[in-house]
Amino acid sequence: MFLLSTSVYADVGTEATDKFIKTLSEDTCIKPVKGQDEGYIVTFVEEPLNNEKKGEVPNDNFVQRPCYRQTFQYTLDGKRQTLSEITRSTCYTSLQELADANKGAPTKAAYSCKSVQAILSRGGTSMLYGYIGMIYTWGASIVGIIAVLIIVISGIQISAGGGDPEAINSAKKRIIQSLSGIAVLFLSGLILYTINPDFFVR
Repeated sequence: MFLLSTSVYADVGTEATDKFIKTLSEDTCIKPVKGQDEGYIVTFVEEPLNNEKKGEVPNDNFVQRPCYRQTFQYTLDGKRQTLSEITRSTCYTSLQELADANKGAPTKAAYSCKSVQAILSRGGTSMLYGYIGMIYTWGASIVGIIAVLIIVISGIQISAGGGDPEAINSAKKRIIQSLSGIAVLFLSGLILYTINPDFFVR
């Protein structure tokens, strides 16, 4: 059912605003006050490589934290209003229900909730180490999965080769290359661990 009265659909914005104000005080992702995220450089990654929680404030120099960008939009007096907040909690069904009930003209309410990653670091060096660690972990998992798939497929090709020397040699070559890639991957991890023992921990 469309809400046609200005006073009625103004209430939609009031209700959403009240929820966001409550969110701001209780559930905001970053709380730059004493003992809570104070002294950290904060970065948000809109497309996280992985959204696992790592590290604890205030003990660690590099902290990863899964968060959610909540956005509520509605039209009031012909102007598009946008409320946005990044929270620690998952999406709010109450805001989704409010948007669904008022999505028609003239209110055109809309709600979106997207997973983002908060990065907190004590300084530039710890941020650099942290980003390298994130990229390495993501890349290593992708390379490892691909290498294992190539080994399995090549093994099947050897079994189904029917004694064809060219097909068997080609499959063996791919297996050796995949194993070499895995060895280089582990060797690079060992080098990074030697440089910084906390590399894979924080």
